[in-house]
Amino acid sequence: MNIAMILSGGVGKRFGAPTPKQYQDLFGKAVVDYVVEATLSSGKIDKVLVVCAEEYFDRFTQKYNVDVCAGGAERNISFKNGLEYIKAHYDCKKIMVFDAMRPFVTKELIDTYMDKLDEYEVVATCQRIVDSLGCLDFLECDRSRYYILQSPEAFRFDLLYNNLKPESPLVEAYQQLPEGTSLYRYFDFPDNYKLTYHHDLDFMKMYMKHKKEKAQENGNI
Repeated sequence: MNIAMILSGGVGKRFGAPTPKQYQDLFGKAVVDYVVEATLSSGKIDKVLVVCAEEYFDRFTQKYNVDVCAGGAERNISFKNGLEYIKAHYDCKKIMVFDAMRPFVTKELIDTYMDKLDEYEVVATCQRIVDSLGCLDFLECDRSRYYILQSPEAFRFDLLYNNLKPESPLVEAYQQLPEGTSLYRYFDFPDNYKLTYHHDLDFMKMYMKHKKEKAQENGNI
């Protein structure tokens, strides 16, 4: 069984609004709904689990055919809670983990990651560094040796379950896995924007409007 796990337990302190940022309206839908609907559209995902505050359980179970479980005070605690729920209820072989604040994931992206797990143990979303890179410890820094890690990530379930430590300060799960774990770095998802601040929501609205206009121009809508 392949499972998509969506981490939606954050309160969004930096966003600074009474409603957590993943439930902010983005053209008539909450930001997290774009992620849920993308996972449900993939034929390679058998079950979707949303890890969130208990007050939002009914919202997801009534709107979508998904499972829910309670999140924690920190991301890694929510992550581990989700893994424990899956272990208790399903025989999971592959898992893909999503951030509720990144609404531009697609069915095609999910299918690609699931297929890559046939060959690799982990698939990570990566972004190349295009600005100059500095370091506090030395002057010269070769940016080509570094990259940015983001969600979504995909794993073989048992490997992740046996190695994720909720007390770890590392927020990217791949960094907690044993040395030598086979990793596929996926660099072809440049529009993986994350909602963090209020102006990010304005940008996302403009970006979605632009994409829709371009699709109309090209006859894709």
